[in-house]
This record gives sequence, C-alpha cells and structure tokens, in this order.
Amino acid sequence: MKKIAIMTAGGDCAGLNSVIKSVVMSAMNKGIKVVGILDGYIGFVEGKYMNLDKHSVYNIETEGGTILGSSNKECPFHYPVDVKNGKYEDKVPSSIEALRKIGVEGMIIVGGDGTLDSARVINEAGMPVIGIPKTIDNDMSGSNPTIGFETAVENAVEAIRKLKTTAFSHRRVMVVEMMGRTSGYLTLYGGFASGADIILLPEQDYNLEVVCNKVNEIMKSGKRYVIIAASEACKEQGKSETVARVLEDSFEQKRYGGIAEKLSRQIEEITGYETRPMVLGHLQRGGEPCVADILLGARLGDYALNLLSDDRSGYIVGAHENVLIKTRFPKIREPRILDIEDNDIARTARDMGICFGV
Repeated sequence: MKKIAIMTAGGDCAGLNSVIKSVVMSAMNKGIKVVGILDGYIGFVEGKYMNLDKHSVYNIETEGGTILGSSNKECPFHYPVDVKNGKYEDKVPSSIEALRKIGVEGMIIVGGDGTLDSARVINEAGMPVIGIPKTIDNDMSGSNPTIGFETAVENAVEAIRKLKTTAFSHRRVMVVEMMGRTSGYLTLYGGFASGADIILLPEQDYNLEVVCNKVNEIMKSGKRYVIIAASEACKEQGKSETVARVLEDSFEQKRYGGIAEKLSRQIEEITGYETRPMVLGHLQRGGEPCVADILLGARLGDYALNLLSDDRSGYIVGAHENVLIKTRFPKIREPRILDIEDNDIARTARDMGICFGV
C-alpha cells in the first residue's frame, strides 16, 4: 500500500494518540503515507482529512484524547441527512470513493462497539480495514485490557483518594458513581484499588438493606467514613437501572446517571449518617495516559499497520494476557461480561470483607 487512513471514533480515552503516532511512524518507515480522518465518521462522510507525518505526531503519545477528534453518534451506513424528517442515507460507498480518489487503499479504525461495527461494514464494502478496540469500560471481547481502561482506573483511584480526606473530616458516607455502562470492570478495579468499603456492580443487583447494614457496621466500628463505589448501571434488586436520558440517534441510546444521588438519599434516610454523592463522569476518560495505555496503544497501532501493509484486513487487533491477537470482525458483537464469581480481584475483595451489596 502507498497510502492509508486512520480514524478515531466513539468516546475518547487515553492512549489514542499513542496509536496514531505508532501508525504514522511505522508507516513512514515503510514508505506509506497516512491521512488522518477528522471527527470520526463525520469526517469520513464529509471528507474532512489531514495529512499526518512525523511533525504531526511529535510527542503526542503523552497527551490524552485524540488529535484527530471524535464523534460518538454518527453511523456511516445510516447517516442523518434530514433528522427532522427522519431521513437517513447509506454514505459508505460515496465515502470510500472519496478516499480512493486521494489514493487511500486501506483504513485503521479505532473505537468501541458501534465504531467497529461500522468498520466491519466498510471492510465488507471493499475498503480494507483493521479495527482497534478502545474503551474505558474494558468490555470488548477483542482485547483485554482495552486501550483507555488502565488510565481510567488510575483516574478513578486518584479521585477517590482525594475524596477520603473530606469524608474523614466530616464523618460522611460518600457514594461515588463511576462509568462503565453495563460492565463492572472499571468500578471493581477502581473501587478495590482505592480502598472502597462497598462496591456495587451492574452484574449483581444489590440489596439496599445489606448496603445500609454494612454502612452502620463500618461507622459503629470506629471508622469515620464509608466509601461506596457504584457503577452507573448498578441497580437495586427488583428495580430498574437509573437512566439520565435516552438518545435515539446514538449507538448507545441509554445514558445512565443518577444512581449516586438516589442511593445517597436512601442511605442517609435509613442510617441517619450524612451521605454525599460524587459523580466522576468524564473525569475518568481524561488526562494524560498511563504507561500501560501508551505501550498498548503503540503495540496495537504497529500490529494493525503491519497487517494492513501485508494486505491482510477484516481483523480486530487486541491483546490477551499481554500477547497480541487478531480476530475477524464479528457479525454480532457481544460485550465481555465481568464474571464476579471467577474474577480474582472480586474474590480477593470478598475475602478482605468488602461488601458487594448481597
């Protein structure tokens, strides 16, 4: 190949710029030019490109987010052309043609479930594609861990450690709402590493009475505070998840939010202890990448570039037990579910007396 394109789409995370730098530098050493597609599938459809070279990517591996920009709503084969009247069109063929006209022969697409499902469609439409999974949720079957997860865990741990000082000072219960959607990896790992007393996960509905009894037990033992790490999609037994809003035009239509506020009111009412909610939100996705994400991003970027330059496409590349792997684009994507019973972090947490609300 003489020229390829790279794109980042979906929610941003730390480690994306490491992928971009690795692809660009490795491509240059093979005599391959690289075009960056801007703002995810918006740039793919609307022809927003930039040429990338070593000057474009100098030192970007230490920066969070993505220099190419991103978008997490647009779908190229169901692209909104007149939302008010519900008109959508398949823009994949015309978008591929536009890239062909500037000499692009293959693509590397970095993103989550929705992004890589569209990448599969583009590959099947005739443009060779290699996909790279990224998500702070760590719930994609193509890689474990996924790019962005390790940094998000560290961000969560740092935030909760700072929260402990005010919790101690005021003898408070703090309910920390964490991202992850229907996957509990981020809440489990971040909650455990930060010393949370109670961890509530979407894979296991909690019993409110058990949670409140644990709060009473901890506070009466002489400890001055309680930290509860609650996944945004966790829910009480017999109840539904707490949904902040629904976006009809998004791949992930449910936007979870509000569990910390609801749970804080309930705990304070039942136990009498002053309880405060804290929503970490997008703070978990931001900031400089940790070393693990820089290394993983670079390795996967180089692996993807080598596959593409060898005329091999239609793969998702990832890591498993620190070994690089490739898998074919699946027709149906199934998220990786956290197995609470088999996960050694969860088992260690239970052995140490951390409560899971059951």
